[in-house]
Amino acid sequence: MPDIENQDAMGLGKFIAWTLLALVICLLGAIPQWMVLCLFGRDALIYTIACFFVAFVVLVCMHLIELLKYWRPYNYVAMFVCYELLTLGTASFLMNWRLSWAIAVMGVALLFLGIALLICLLLIYTGLYMNPFKLAVVGGMLFVLAFCIEIMNVFLCWWYWQDVAIGVFFVSVATLVISHVLITYLSFGFLGRDDCLLVAIVLYIAYILFLIACRLSAFYIEENHSITATSSKFGASNPGHADEEFS
Repeated sequence: MPDIENQDAMGLGKFIAWTLLALVICLLGAIPQWMVLCLFGRDALIYTIACFFVAFVVLVCMHLIELLKYWRPYNYVAMFVCYELLTLGTASFLMNWRLSWAIAVMGVALLFLGIALLICLLLIYTGLYMNPFKLAVVGGMLFVLAFCIEIMNVFLCWWYWQDVAIGVFFVSVATLVISHVLITYLSFGFLGRDDCLLVAIVLYIAYILFLIACRLSAFYIEENHSITATSSKFGASNPGHADEEFS
C-alpha cells in the first residue's frame, strides 16, 4: 500500500487507524444501549422509521453543508445526533427478544463487516478491483432487487422468497461497503482530518444494515422451521387432507 497523505498531511495508515477507532467507539457506545433496550424496551417500529429518516436527513446535510462537515464543534454535534438516531432506531429490531440471541446477532453482524473490510484490504493490496463507482451502482441495483424479491413474496406462495431477499440484501450491503472503502482510498488525497469520522459513520451504518439483516434472517429461519414442522406433522396425521391443503 503506497505511503500517501491527504490535504491535512495525515498519512493513510493514521487515517485508517482513526477511522477504525471511531468505529469501535460507535460500537462500544451502541451495544450497551441495545442490550438495555432489548431487556426493557417495547416494540416501537414507528419510532425506528422516524429515527432513520431524520438520521438520513442529517447525514445528507453533513455531506452537503460545509459547516456541518468540517466546522468544529458543529460537525461533532451533527455526527453525534446522527449516531444516536441510528442507534435508537436500530434498537426496535432487538426488542422483545432474548438477550443471548441479540448478542449473537450483534456478533454475526460484526463478523460480516469484518469480512467485508478484509476483502477491501486484499483488493487494495493487490490492486485487482473494478471501478468502485460502477461497483456502487451494482450494490444499489442489488438493493432494488432485494426489494423486488420481497414484493414477489406477497404474490407467490413460496416460503423461501424472503430468505433469497435477505441473501441479496447481504451481498448488496457488502458490495456497497467495498465500493465506499475503495472510493475513499482513491480520493484520499482530497480528504480532510475529520473525514475519518464520516467514513466511520458510514461503516457503522453498514454494520446496522448487517445487524438488521441478521435479525430478519433469524426470524425467517425460525418461521420456516415452524411452518415446516407444522406441515410435516399435519401431513403425517392426515396425508390426504394435507395434499389438498398445500397443493
